[in-house]
Amino acid sequence: MYDIFISYRSTKWDWVETLALNLQDQGYSIFLDRWSLVPGQNFPGQISKSLKSAKCAILVASPDACDSGWVQDEHELMINLKNSDSDFFFIPIVMGEFPDLPFLETTQAIDFGRSDPETYRQAFQRLLHGLKQEPPGPHPYFSGSLQLPEMDQDHSRPLMQSEQGFLQEVFAKLSFQLPVMVLAQADTNTQIYGQALRKKAQTLYGSEQVYHVFPPVSHQAESADYFGRLAKQCRFEEDISTGWHWGDALSQKLESGQDIFLLVTGFENGPEASRREFCGELRQLYERFPCLHIVMFGGKSLAALKYANGDMSLLNIVQELPIPLLSHQDLNQLFGHLYPDLKLAPEQLESIFRFTGCHPRLLQFCLQNNADSAAACEQLLRESPLPTQLFTQFRGKQERPVLCQLLNQTKLGRFDFWHSEALLRELYWANLITNRGQHFVWRCEFIRETGQEVLQC
Repeated sequence: MYDIFISYRSTKWDWVETLALNLQDQGYSIFLDRWSLVPGQNFPGQISKSLKSAKCAILVASPDACDSGWVQDEHELMINLKNSDSDFFFIPIVMGEFPDLPFLETTQAIDFGRSDPETYRQAFQRLLHGLKQEPPGPHPYFSGSLQLPEMDQDHSRPLMQSEQGFLQEVFAKLSFQLPVMVLAQADTNTQIYGQALRKKAQTLYGSEQVYHVFPPVSHQAESADYFGRLAKQCRFEEDISTGWHWGDALSQKLESGQDIFLLVTGFENGPEASRREFCGELRQLYERFPCLHIVMFGGKSLAALKYANGDMSLLNIVQELPIPLLSHQDLNQLFGHLYPDLKLAPEQLESIFRFTGCHPRLLQFCLQNNADSAAACEQLLRESPLPTQLFTQFRGKQERPVLCQLLNQTKLGRFDFWHSEALLRELYWANLITNRGQHFVWRCEFIRETGQEVLQC
């Protein structure tokens, strides 16, 4: 039984751990995955059991939490618990920027801003009142001892060379008057690309002609909520609750002949039926209006709408473009910018790149925990539940024998975005395998060995 369950994106780990320590000092028992999960045990089962047994939850609603499947699942479970148990509640926390999460329109969030000392103390006092389900009063201020996190810095950074090349390639493809879909494997942070595309589009078409939509996070969202959300993001004044009504509102804007740039990020969010209806409307709009320029970001669900049904696929007209693999030179520059205090030599970074296969979660975990070699990285990961989590979805008895055969191989077949073998597709979009040359291979030896251990091959 925990007092508080904390849900967060791993990119906020340092900040979240400081918050958890401060709450612990106030006498609360805390569930925090890196503190509480037992390596090797069933990860979703432990998460679900712990959340159901908690008195309340804190959701750290950072903008990148919108891209996290784990955070989405935890949020949906919180909503279900709140609806079924009158005593359970959850408190959203934001940090200056309110992400595009529907429940933030109706749920009071606590804003910690950039975590300067005074703002943090005021926000922490409001949180303590919230945990007691009481109003904070006019002057909430925590006067006791607090650990203060580092102030949240501006995480904007210059684009790396390969990222700049990717940006140019997107707009070059748009010049062929066809929509573009940008495909990313699991755990890939696409925010930097979306922000850069939006800024460039605003310089080309004007801010008022750029529409950025992000479907609701919940997979249980009703169609009316899904399209009502898209309508609000497009600044439509009408009360919209259906796909055709949303499409009709956008067509009225397009009838003037003025160029409109539509950026869709987080396509994987929301129920499948709404995603298909949305794409149907987009296809009709594209076929009617050459002045509509569409860029969509997604993963397996987006790829399926192009590849799953051949010529009958809903998006067989779009041009696909994978997120680029950064060169090691770019990675050296990037992590020198993100972790300036780590002071790693290029050869140290190179050894960590090779060990993790540049898997986003593994690499970020090692660098956040100050690993300075492949050996240090391996020790950290083996003491963490993170590697086990990567194979959670593949524990099914039917898949295990075939997957064990694949785990004993190095080359896994010819690369294809939508391979005829369903298991290879799942492994690719889960970011456990990648393409080198024209073949699928395991992203790194550590992932392959972890799979053999987790599945007891």
